[in-house]
Amino acid sequence: MTEARSTDKEAIQAVREIIRRAGHELRNALSGVSVNVEVVRSRSERGSSAKELGSFADRATLQVGVATALTDGLLALVSSVMAAAADGTLKSVPPHGAQSQTELMIYGEGAAVVVSDIERLASLIGVSVEQRGKRVILTVLPEGKSHS
Repeated sequence: MTEARSTDKEAIQAVREIIRRAGHELRNALSGVSVNVEVVRSRSERGSSAKELGSFADRATLQVGVATALTDGLLALVSSVMAAAADGTLKSVPPHGAQSQTELMIYGEGAAVVVSDIERLASLIGVSVEQRGKRVILTVLPEGKSHS
């Protein structure tokens, strides 16, 4: 396998890990919404007051916000990765220890919004984002490790 082909494969594997983690967190957020809405439904049928139900509704609302941030970030990431792969700018960066790094280029008028969505996603799944101009470097640490 050529070095460029190996680098492409490593970059795609890192992106696949980011997507896997994001999917896990998205399912967790949706499960939280489901549980809290079910509590509101069942307790409202028993005549619980609005005050008693409020905290469950608030938690469901927070989880919807998390699910939205994860979804926006995933969509931004997948779109950017596909564009970088098509442009030939998706690559693996030499690893530092157990972490893996992937670099992609993000262009266009909406680049700041795209990077912002990816950064919000990354903060929720244990991935760091470093931006150097149009270059965006995603660093994936082993599961359970922190970037701090």
